[in-house]
Amino acid sequence: MKFVMTLIAATIIAAPAIAAPDGATLYQEKTCWSCHGKDGKKTLTPAFPKIAGQNAAYAEQQMKDIKSGARANGQAAAMKGVMELVNDEEIKALADYLSKLK
Repeated sequence: MKFVMTLIAATIIAAPAIAAPDGATLYQEKTCWSCHGKDGKKTLTPAFPKIAGQNAAYAEQQMKDIKSGARANGQAAAMKGVMELVNDEEIKALADYLSKLK
C-alpha cells in the first residue's frame, strides 16, 4: 500500500502543469483580430466594438452570453459562430488579455 501511495504521489508531482490558455494567442488563432483589429482598437467596420481595455468581467460575460444565446442583439449573430470555437477557460483568457490592451 505504501508503494502505491508513493507511486501516486510521484505521478502527481511529475505530471506537467497544464498551462492556462494565452489570450494574445487565442485572439490571433480564433480570428478576433479580423473584426476587432489587431490591437482591439481599429475595427473592420464602425458596427463592431472597440474592445481594447474593456473590463475583463464585462467582456467575459458578453462572450458567454453570446455563446449561450442570452445575448442576441446588435452584432451578436456575427460572433455566435466564433464563440462556438472557445470554451469558458479560453473566454476568460481572452477577456483578461483584452482588459490589458491600452
